This record gives sequence, structure tokens and C-alpha cells, in this order.
Amino acid sequence: MPRLTRRAALALPAILAAPLAARAQSRTITLICPFGPGTNVDQIARLIAPEIGSRLERQVVVENVTGAGGTIATERAARATPDGTTLLIGVESTINVAQLVTPSTTRYDGLRDFAPIHMIATLPLLLIGRPNLPASFAELIAMSASRPAPFSFGSSGTGTSLHLFGELLVQRAGLKMEHVPYRMGAQMLTDVMSGQLDLAISTLTSSAPMVRDDKVRAWGVSSPARHPFLPDMPTFAEQPQTAGMSMEVWQALFAPARTDPAFVARVSAAAAAAMATPDLQRRIRDIGQTPSTLTGDALNTFLREESARYEALVKAANIQPQ
Repeated sequence: MPRLTRRAALALPAILAAPLAARAQSRTITLICPFGPGTNVDQIARLIAPEIGSRLERQVVVENVTGAGGTIATERAARATPDGTTLLIGVESTINVAQLVTPSTTRYDGLRDFAPIHMIATLPLLLIGRPNLPASFAELIAMSASRPAPFSFGSSGTGTSLHLFGELLVQRAGLKMEHVPYRMGAQMLTDVMSGQLDLAISTLTSSAPMVRDDKVRAWGVSSPARHPFLPDMPTFAEQPQTAGMSMEVWQALFAPARTDPAFVARVSAAAAAAMATPDLQRRIRDIGQTPSTLTGDALNTFLREESARYEALVKAANIQPQ
């Protein structure tokens, strides 16, 4: 058997490592989505995945992992091997809210266990209600004050961002409401249309068609500016009772916290390049969402400031951690 020369022996580790590095670069990236097919979050995941993949020259596959309000998928991403094969579409409820309201079952820290990469899109909320309620927000508030019992208001669950926005309306506008959590958003909307539920907080994309068809009443959108899906609907920010108030849900790309910073930087650059294209911006707007440019330090600052706001709101609303 021939003996290796000294030069060949020194080069051997690099020769052996090269195929491993090549395989690592060619491996499929799994983009974990915490919600089911067809949801707002899933739509964003499926829009951004091929855009990132083409720029990284790697296949990016969306995997829907549902359950426990998105925390099962988020925990899975937090615990994934940080080898550049796992990304997460995170949302405000799983990253910043869950650990405040369900600390007993949320086994990760949204700020500590993830590297934020790029916010992809934001989506406003609507306050909707049964069709026979007053047309103006001021009249609705006055009616709630004169009733012996508060209005019932539905959301997608206790401690969700939709629930917290309802509590913010209670605090800021003095709207008397009592929370009714729902597991199924479709049932909540059905109950509003039929009059079994007075009010509800819903995403704009879910309820805008019913508002346009006069099946439900609506009083305001939670975005800073009016939304093209309902251009005549005032924002809460412009109404005297809630002047300057805004709050939106969002979807952003994350990697497990210990992922190689060089890989995170490459994904961030790929996402930024994709988000700069008019075509992707148009497709995001077509599904009722607003493209975002938040990335890097600005995104990290936003997440920490939002976490502090949610923590204060949870305490003020006396939402008991579970």
C-alpha cells in the first residue's frame, strides 16, 4: 500500500471536509410554519420560501406543524440543530405573547432562543360586530356604557394578540366588553353574523369580505394607515377615542439562536433582495398584507419593545398566566 507524502497528509483533512461542506450547502432548508395550510401565516411562508431558496441556491420546503396556538412548531424550531437547515416563520403570538400568558407550556424564550432575520409582512385587525349595532364608534362606546352588562367580544383565544387588542380597546376607549375565547375563527364569525356574539376582533383578511357585503358591522382598522381592502374604514389611530393607537400582527423569519451568523446573514440578504422586488410586494399586498423592511438591529429592537408593551397590557388586563 503506497504511503502518503507529508504534503498529501496535511491536505487530507481539507479533502475529506470538502464533500461534507458541499453536502451541508446543498441540503434542503425546512421552513417551519406554526399554522395550517391556507392560513395567513402559511400564505406568507409559501410566498417567501421559493424566493429565498432561489437566491441561496438551496431548496426551501414549508412544513406545517400545528397545535397549541403555534407553540409546538415554535418550540421545535427553537430546539432544532442550528446547522442551517431550519428556519421559522414566527408571529407575535408565538414569539412575544405565549410566554407571558402560558408560561407553564411555553418551553422556549422567543427573544433568547431565536435569531431574528427579516420581518416579511404585517396584517391589521378589525373590530366587527352584529349588523344591528350603531354605525359610529362613539355611539357604540356610549351604548356599551348604558347597558347593564358588557358586550361580549370574541377572539381566537385567551392571551392571543386578537384578545389583547380587544383589551386595549377596553382600556383606551372605555368600551365595555367581556372576552369570549374561540378555538375556531370561522365559528366566531358565524356567531357575529347571526347575532349570538356582539363583537369580535378578527384579522382584516378574514372579515373584510363580510364587511363589504354588510353581513357584519365594523368600526375601525388597527393599522397606522387605512387599508386598501377597506379604504373607507377609519383607523383607530385617527378616531378621537383611540387617537394614535395602532397594533398589527406580523410574520417574520427566524433561525435557531446558535445558527452560524454567516448563514443568518446570507438568509437576511436573500430575504431583503426578495422583498425589494415589486412582484413579491404585489403578491403580498394581493393577500391583504403589507410588505415589511424590518431586519437586523431594527427588527431586534422592535421585538423587544413590543414584548414590553404586551407584558404591560397583559398585566393591565389582569390576564392570569396559565
